Amino acid sequence: MSNIFKILFALILALSLSYADDDKTIMITKETQNIPNIQVIAADGNENTMKIYKMLVQDLRIIGHFNVYYDDTLKGDMLSNNLALQEYKAKNINFIAQVSFKKQGKGASGVLTLLDFATDKRINIESSQDEIEKYPFISHAFANYLNEYIKAPDISWINRYVIFSSFVGSARNDIVLADYTYSYQKTIISNGLNIFPKWADSKQTSFYYTRITDVATIYKYNLYTGESEKITQSQGMAVVSDVSRDDSKLLMSLSPNNLSDVYLYDVRSKNLTQLTNYSGIDVNAHFTNNDKSFVFVSDRLGYPNVFMQDLRPGASVNQVVFQGRNNSSLSTFGQYIVYSSRETDEETGSNVFNLYLVSSQSDYARRLSRKGVNKIPQFSGDGDSIMYLRQERGENAIGIIRLSINKSFLFPLKSVKIQAFDW
Repeated sequence: MSNIFKILFALILALSLSYADDDKTIMITKETQNIPNIQVIAADGNENTMKIYKMLVQDLRIIGHFNVYYDDTLKGDMLSNNLALQEYKAKNINFIAQVSFKKQGKGASGVLTLLDFATDKRINIESSQDEIEKYPFISHAFANYLNEYIKAPDISWINRYVIFSSFVGSARNDIVLADYTYSYQKTIISNGLNIFPKWADSKQTSFYYTRITDVATIYKYNLYTGESEKITQSQGMAVVSDVSRDDSKLLMSLSPNNLSDVYLYDVRSKNLTQLTNYSGIDVNAHFTNNDKSFVFVSDRLGYPNVFMQDLRPGASVNQVVFQGRNNSSLSTFGQYIVYSSRETDEETGSNVFNLYLVSSQSDYARRLSRKGVNKIPQFSGDGDSIMYLRQERGENAIGIIRLSINKSFLFPLKSVKIQAFDW
């Protein structure tokens, strides 16, 4: 068997394995009558204005801190219509958010005019992007501003990039940049098998990824300079699965002897330390407990399950998940772990993968999904949202679970096959 097929086999095998004081494992439902009402309006019928308007409506619904009112047929400068304003006020609308668009060379600019009925204050906010295709980020900036205006819990993740690996053909995967809805997409790296992207820093200036030729090699790529740095390589698997909070350490899955184990890489000293040594498969490690421990997926019970170990070689290994017999992909935030578990659907008898949320300090598991194949869960930076890949009836979608408001949202993926992502 050639090296390329050995590497692909190892990767496929791994994939198959693969507000304060609130307990996120407990269901939380927000009382919608206690949040403000906002009317969103498009200032005109311009195509780009309507794109920004529709995206803003979607953003506000997803963050869950407003009761959102909108009407696609309603266009025009309502803020100059005193009669209309009085009607909105009579309907207990607290805010009106009116959006418009103006082109700036090859870029785009949006204007948000906010009317606060309580203070009769009008505020103009402008947001610009260097590419017109980046219009979703104009809406995301407006949504973040409105959220900050009412002093709601932080949702700045809405402005962040998503980096993902997209299957485009035989032994060909591109690394693509996107917004959280995948409405904006831009290919960054192409021409080859490029997989497992992982942000290298919280500012999203660089990312790690694996490129496969005869060996699997991990590179660090600077998004702004285009410079690429080789980190390490392995004859089998070579994947960066997690980055520490201070960006100084990496958890890797490497298989120099055809058996994958978890390694710790020091970014500054470039030292590589083997943390697990098991005659099977240990993969997909993530930091937990203030980066003092890590959880990972292993087949040491005869099937994939989640285990925990202190961040030192040879430390004792403890089982974390006691439900399900195929618990593969996972993500961590603080003490919390979200993972995908294979189950049998009670109605159809078919295999499904559902998401569960557990705490390292509790045995209780909160079920987050109900149907379909739900995989690759990833926590947002604040731990209050989870992005994941949903597959059902031959269709793919990106899902967002908002833990604090107990709601889920799906974004259909058209002509995109995602191998892995990070946000």
